[in-house]
Amino acid sequence: MKIQKLDPLVAQRIAAGEVIDRPASVIRELLDNALDAGSQTIIASVTEGGLEEIKLIDDGEGIATEDLPLLCESHATSKVRSLDDLYHIQSMGFRGEALYSIAAVSEITIASSFKGEDAFQITVNNGNKHDVLPGGPREGTTVTVRGLFKELPARRQFLKRPSTEATMCRHVLQEKALAFPDRSFRFLSDGKIRLDLPATSKKQRVLDVLAINQNIVPSEMLELYDTAGRFSLYAVCSSPALYRSDRSHIKIFVNSRPVEEYALVQAVTYGYGEMLHGGAFPYCYLFIDVDPTLVDFNIHPTKREVKLRNKAEIHHQVVSMISTQVKRTIPRIVAKELQEEETPLLTPHPTYTQDTTPSFKHSFSGESHHTYQKPQTNKPIDPEWFQKAKEILEADSMQASRTTEKENIWEKQSEQETFTYLGQAFNLFLIAQKGDDLFLVDQHAAHERILFDQVRTKTNIQNLMIPLSFEVERDVDTYLQQNLDIYLNLGIKLERSDDLIWEVHTLPSLYRAIDKEIIEFIQTMTGDSEEVEKGLYAIVACHAAIKAGDTVDRMVAINLLEKVFTLEEPVCPHGRTFVIRLHKDELMKAVQRT
Repeated sequence: MKIQKLDPLVAQRIAAGEVIDRPASVIRELLDNALDAGSQTIIASVTEGGLEEIKLIDDGEGIATEDLPLLCESHATSKVRSLDDLYHIQSMGFRGEALYSIAAVSEITIASSFKGEDAFQITVNNGNKHDVLPGGPREGTTVTVRGLFKELPARRQFLKRPSTEATMCRHVLQEKALAFPDRSFRFLSDGKIRLDLPATSKKQRVLDVLAINQNIVPSEMLELYDTAGRFSLYAVCSSPALYRSDRSHIKIFVNSRPVEEYALVQAVTYGYGEMLHGGAFPYCYLFIDVDPTLVDFNIHPTKREVKLRNKAEIHHQVVSMISTQVKRTIPRIVAKELQEEETPLLTPHPTYTQDTTPSFKHSFSGESHHTYQKPQTNKPIDPEWFQKAKEILEADSMQASRTTEKENIWEKQSEQETFTYLGQAFNLFLIAQKGDDLFLVDQHAAHERILFDQVRTKTNIQNLMIPLSFEVERDVDTYLQQNLDIYLNLGIKLERSDDLIWEVHTLPSLYRAIDKEIIEFIQTMTGDSEEVEKGLYAIVACHAAIKAGDTVDRMVAINLLEKVFTLEEPVCPHGRTFVIRLHKDELMKAVQRT
């Protein structure tokens, strides 16, 4: 077939398909332009999900009249002047493709008043440019997009129902609003206000967005701060008492842009570690401000991908910030006095804050679930319940401090006592009786700790016939060159074969089955020798340990418990306490036998 040059309109629409694939894409690009213009109030409106009309109104500085004819030209932009500017990007937009792409698949009218001057407007209808005419808003810019994909009916077939497209548009606006809490945002669908977010603080903006479809207890949301090198971190995240069953509310923003970067989502989950059980994930909105010279957004037209030259360093700092600033919740069994009209022990009790959001807390674990539903009951709640509970806890704490040595389950004299293995509960807990105490031991975490201690004494090193090759980021490359001895002391011999390319030549035999996990660890770790050692051992122990849900043989369980009771402190490699103790007297009180 003969090669020929594409018709300009065909080429324009092909290019537009990379940037504009649905109404939400239009909203995204128009929002970027409005934010770059310094707008303090932004109103987005869609009709029929954006297929009939999309309108965005802002109060920014506006567009000069002489610039209007250039707006919908390919690669016309005010944000980049030279190639070097691509490596110092601080604006939301920079490609000069957005308006050009929108104008190729719709009718777009841009009306603007530049810094309060007389307003002018221009219309481009599916690539056909009209003259500049007077008229428009008194301040800022109004962009109206009509008939999106009207001349491309095949594209419309891939779109969803108008209500779903409108929801996608709202989600885009919510994402932008999260990164700019000092600006006001409003969203309308078919003339009705669906979202109104006034300017506020960073944490409150996250809470406002979550409140749209989540029942969140504000007191369970924490603010975290950290700085290191050429970047800073800020996060609004949940305490371990509040969690979800998926990662959908772990959101990452780099220099105010929402990005999809699994390594940083992974860093958040690593930071929580064993503070959350398997399958549980936090709410975390992480905002990273990085020196623009270390960031490259010029990867994909949607700008949701990013290359960070110091990603490993950021990964390490995120893990450190969360693990040190988020307080752990340690499971405890607490007996309480029962009254005739009270709900039975071990039943979730709802408590209400001033915003009437119920928070369910179990009396046996101190944890609350991520789904809430207000119970149908007319029973009055004691208004003094919180103060009473606080007084009881303070009294318990004082009593515990006076009797620490007496109640320390790991003191030497109790080590000599024998225990009776009672069985396994939920294929998760090993239950044992020792004197007047009943112990529930998390089988996975306990075995993980035992293996962790065993692995540290192993020195069986294997030379690999075929070295394992892998690539690293620049900061990890520099780190490895300076810290080869850390891994060598742990039985891992690394050699640099090329720029950013490394090879593993030796591994401890226990690491061979999980060499991929070990390499992934090396690719992101830039910590000190203690962090590297603990991280590697924890990976090995976690993969080899008895899992939650496994049926444990009686002899294996007894052998594991014997080792547990010899530990100085029952803490797994991730720092989680894995033993719960219940005294006979507490059980007696629970069933009113005292």
